[in-house]
Amino acid sequence: MRRHQYQRKGFVIAIISACLPAAVIGMILYVLGTHQIEAEAQKTHRNQVAYATERINENLNHLESIMAGWSFNLNLSSSYSELDLYKDFKSTRSIYQALSWIKSSDPLIQEVTLYLDKQQVLIKESTGIRPIGSEADKQLYRDLASYQRDVYWTNQLKPSNQTTPYALIVRIPGGLVETEAALFIEINAKQLNALIAELDSEGTGSTVLMKQGGGILSLGKGDIEHPSPLDVTLMKSINPQITEEASTIESWEGEAYSVSYGLMKRIDDKWIIAAATPLEQMTKAVQTLSRVMIWTGGFGVLLALFLSWYSYRQMYQPVQRLLQQLLPGRTVDTADEFAYIADEWKHLSRESQILQEKVEQQLPSLRENFLLQLLQGHLSYLSEEELSDRMGQYDWEVNDRVFAVLAVQLYGIYRSEGKFSQGDEQLVSFAAMNITQEITRSKSMEVSIVNFHDLTLGLLVRQPIEMTPESRQAALFHFAEELSHTLNSLLKLEVTVSVGTSTTELRRLPVLFDNARNALHHRKLGEEQQILDVDDLMPVGHDVIHYPFEEESLLLKALRSGNEPELMQLLDEFLHILKQRSTIELGVRQGLLQLCGNMLNTIMISGYNLLELNEGLDMWEQLADVRESEAILSWMKQHMIEPYIQRLHSTQNMQLKQLVENVLLTIHTNYAKDISLEGCADLHGTYSKKLSLGFKQVTGETFIDYLTQYRLNQAKKLLVETDEKINDIATKVGYQPPYFNRLFKKYEGITPGQYREKSEKLLR
Repeated sequence: MRRHQYQRKGFVIAIISACLPAAVIGMILYVLGTHQIEAEAQKTHRNQVAYATERINENLNHLESIMAGWSFNLNLSSSYSELDLYKDFKSTRSIYQALSWIKSSDPLIQEVTLYLDKQQVLIKESTGIRPIGSEADKQLYRDLASYQRDVYWTNQLKPSNQTTPYALIVRIPGGLVETEAALFIEINAKQLNALIAELDSEGTGSTVLMKQGGGILSLGKGDIEHPSPLDVTLMKSINPQITEEASTIESWEGEAYSVSYGLMKRIDDKWIIAAATPLEQMTKAVQTLSRVMIWTGGFGVLLALFLSWYSYRQMYQPVQRLLQQLLPGRTVDTADEFAYIADEWKHLSRESQILQEKVEQQLPSLRENFLLQLLQGHLSYLSEEELSDRMGQYDWEVNDRVFAVLAVQLYGIYRSEGKFSQGDEQLVSFAAMNITQEITRSKSMEVSIVNFHDLTLGLLVRQPIEMTPESRQAALFHFAEELSHTLNSLLKLEVTVSVGTSTTELRRLPVLFDNARNALHHRKLGEEQQILDVDDLMPVGHDVIHYPFEEESLLLKALRSGNEPELMQLLDEFLHILKQRSTIELGVRQGLLQLCGNMLNTIMISGYNLLELNEGLDMWEQLADVRESEAILSWMKQHMIEPYIQRLHSTQNMQLKQLVENVLLTIHTNYAKDISLEGCADLHGTYSKKLSLGFKQVTGETFIDYLTQYRLNQAKKLLVETDEKINDIATKVGYQPPYFNRLFKKYEGITPGQYREKSEKLLR
């Protein structure tokens, strides 16, 4: 009953929320909003006129400034009064070019005419040179050219069908110099009308551009010669004394118009833009909408009732599904499902926080294990990009960094004046690591430490790439000195720190760390503190070496891992590169024999005897008579690599099978605990990728699929054979109850409660 009451309240709230706002908004818009809408429409119209006025004013200012510039730039080698148009061909051509440039400099220009006072001619780019005929015309042009202003507007020129009544006059030259010529700029009526007509896009109103003292320049879409009655009314309404932008509402033939005025300053004058737009047109859409809202209010209420009911059902269904996920097979005896969901969410958040804390507790160990595998070369199968991504996952900054390795070795534990004794190696190593961590934190250095638990520490130092090599090396040695001094003074042991070579490639770190550890053997006996520079201990010659060391390193890694396809490909590439670098047969032969020896050494280090693999065949005796490089390579593949790979795979398969069997035993005995692939890999002394691939190869399933299925099988036994609660069973098999319910339904298709009921029916 309480649950139904909550639903009814929610339904009523939904109805009120859907129906009431529509009716109230409609009434407010129609009754109270009309006046406000008119005011806003008038304001919008005034802003439109102001914007159009500003834009037109900018166009005209641009035209005036361009023409004022031409009044000084349109100069010839001689004065206009001395110009002979028919003999001075060069100057005449320059005039035509200048007139063409002026005409194309602004879209408002329809025609440009040059008037020469001395010659009494008019020059146009389109019609050429035309003498002025009548004395009245000569006097008119002379008066226009000698006007007191250098640039001004006039309507004394007779316009054509394509030009406006007013033209722009520019005296040449300007200033105080006596005028010898003038430019008459006729304005393109179509372009100017288009600018004005934008204020009346619907064509239901009127627009006008006129001088403040009278004189029409444009009526937009209307004809100046035949203005409409509305145009005449609008022009009469313009106050010649207007000094600023204004807006009013005027009536004409029983219809209200929003009339807005804009003012622009021209040369020695002011022009006015006026626009009249029907107010009904501006507010028609809103008024119609408000009426429609009232007319359809009744139908809207009925529709809102239905939609409220339907919407509430649709909105409540996700809540029901969420409750079913949280409590499968059970009902909630509460009046507020959302409060219950909030409680469950808090519970899940607490569990998530606990898991996050566990992860954070394990993160240092995971980071140290990853770094250990990296420095020991166990991650050679990863590319540079993959290594960078993995280190980024462990919160290591690797971008724009240079990497350097340091090896720290402690000696004299048996001569430590009773402070330490035999068997305390792990304790001393742990103390040394803690001291090193404190030093790095105090110096704000990016240092990661690996504890080998045998009085040896490995340090990976990350330095900014913008540092110079000298400053990076100096920082490493200062750090090594402080570290050796602190460890010696606190632990009373001999300390040797080996400073390795820097690199920007993560894949080179195993080799650099091996060099750093090997350099520790060069320490001097009896010294309390020593700093060894790997670069000083490794002599560097200056001979040109053609041997491909990097390719050999990749090849030996493939040999150790037993990757036969990659190994065969690398051998062919090795021979190809060796032939490219060596120009004589002896160099290629020596390179292949060097590779053969290194491969033999790698096989022996792996614990295999080549004499047993190839039944006592003398390798060097066989190769002594082989001259062709391809034959040497073929012999190595047949008598070295193939026997080794077969024995290695046989041994690896046995070891892998034993490893997986041990992991299966761990799963079967500890499935109720927190088990992960990484944890099992650490427990059995391997790395996660090897265990993942091996587990899939031996069992045919992934680690997580096998663990999940085994846990669910144990849960199904408990559901059938016991009466324990489902939440308790979930905990017993290693899951949180909500996650267990979702997982069970995903794999079995039904909830745990339904599975128990189904099993009980079958048993009956």
